[in-house]
Amino acid sequence: MPFRKVMQFCEKEGIPLYTFEKECGLGNGTIRGWEKGSPRLDSLEKVAKRMGMQVKDLLE
Repeated sequence: MPFRKVMQFCEKEGIPLYTFEKECGLGNGTIRGWEKGSPRLDSLEKVAKRMGMQVKDLLE
């Protein structure tokens, strides 16, 4: 679910995923990896902060 929300956010904002990852301080491909695996809490916190939401909202 977080992967889908991030992709929707990037599309809405017109930001490439790799740029968003860089802005969050994440490595290239980190968020794409969430499609198949579980994200780390610290990564979720960075992404949620950049998106202006709480981690729990990102996970819903």
